[in-house]
Amino acid sequence: MISELSPEVVGSRLKFARRAAGLTLKQAGAALGLGLSTMSELESGKRKVSGIELYELAKLYHRSLGFFLENDETDTAFSVLLTAADNTISSETVRTFQELCRDYRNLARLMKLPDVPCPPDYSAYKPGWAYAEELAAAERGLLGLDSEPIKDIAALLEEKRGARVFHLPEQDAFSGALAVDGGVAPCFLINSNHPPQRRTFTIAHEYGHYVAHRDHLAHIDLLPAFESRKPAERFADAFAAAFLMPRKTVGTLLARLVTVERENALSRIVLRLAVYFGVSFEAMGWRLVSLRHMSSTRWDELRGQQIPSSPIARLLGYSAKQDEPPEVLPRSYKYLAYEAYRAKLISLEKLAELLRKNYYELREELGEDIAADDLVPA
Repeated sequence: MISELSPEVVGSRLKFARRAAGLTLKQAGAALGLGLSTMSELESGKRKVSGIELYELAKLYHRSLGFFLENDETDTAFSVLLTAADNTISSETVRTFQELCRDYRNLARLMKLPDVPCPPDYSAYKPGWAYAEELAAAERGLLGLDSEPIKDIAALLEEKRGARVFHLPEQDAFSGALAVDGGVAPCFLINSNHPPQRRTFTIAHEYGHYVAHRDHLAHIDLLPAFESRKPAERFADAFAAAFLMPRKTVGTLLARLVTVERENALSRIVLRLAVYFGVSFEAMGWRLVSLRHMSSTRWDELRGQQIPSSPIARLLGYSAKQDEPPEVLPRSYKYLAYEAYRAKLISLEKLAELLRKNYYELREELGEDIAADDLVPA
């Protein structure tokens, strides 16, 4: 046996690496002179891989031997994520997401970052989606949010719950994903092609999965989000809505707006509420329906009027489009990487790798902040 890891774990990594390389079982087997049944047995863990086979497979998949042999607590979650992805998200995106999460974890350990308390055990709450409102209110209280809107949900959850939020471009049908495993903080992957209001709701949705469905290692969420019949998705949607748009605040603002707007100006009320809470017109509308402030029939009428792209929407400060794509890396990730470099724990080359930047461009960008050791030509 060439590794202390079980054949099943090594097999799952072989499968991950093969799929990330864009190869079928048949193609990989043909390249190594192995039959389809042998490849299948290697990936399922029914047959131990030999040292020579692993060496050849590592070369074929452009991976180090350590990728298959070293113990890494994130691999199980990402194997689940890749299996669940199917055609909804590319294997390359999953691989990049995993590398970013690993890098963040390693930086946190290198800089001896203190652990951030995770949410309390909510197992006493009933699993039904109707209890999402109560759980969201409890979390808002613990996070000290009171009745105010959340201005930057990614920064909030990273600072107070240790969440790591990355943005990568994907096809429009993909909304977001969550990967979490033992000893590792929750990692959220958000589709950077979506407008900011949509991304805000997606982060809250993934957080709902994290606080209520922590026994599941990974989730993938698709559009449309508000009409899913799956219990776990309905729960996460209801949690996100209550977390971003608390019942009491919605009621108070709605009563105030109704006194100054005519009854037939419901669309403007929804828009103004959406801008206040930083959510999409659609999310705000569904929230009003769920709180019984608006009938589903009236909401269906509004949805068909293309209100988010209307001139009045722009006048009220609502934009259905995205001005600039978000940063891939969280600010705290970049800060940790830079501090590790300043403390001479990593080289400039490693800093460039962690920040996904060109070495020479980063060197010019940092200027006088470059350590003396890095001024010597390689």
